[in-house]
Amino acid sequence: MADSTFIGYVGDAAFHDGSVLTVEQHDDTTRVRVRGCSGKVFVVTFGGVRAVRAKRPEGMMLYALSEIRGEPPLRRFVFANWDDDDDASLEVDAENFAVREE
Repeated sequence: MADSTFIGYVGDAAFHDGSVLTVEQHDDTTRVRVRGCSGKVFVVTFGGVRAVRAKRPEGMMLYALSEIRGEPPLRRFVFANWDDDDDASLEVDAENFAVREE
């Protein structure tokens, strides 16, 4: 994607500063379980997924979940790694997302 314009932080603020527990992919759906800094567990479900770019995401400390401009109808979601010296990463290109507390 040529345009990497930051749109904003998305999802439940309670899971920012948390950590990625699991990433599961099934067909065009990806689910990411996150333990927030409060200890609560959240599930972020992405639908209409076209691409997942991941490098050792489990255990990654999160700064935030942000949205970057994507190619419509896709939206690009980036799980920002808190540790700048860690190369773990997770990005999802999807049509939609939802967050629920587990």
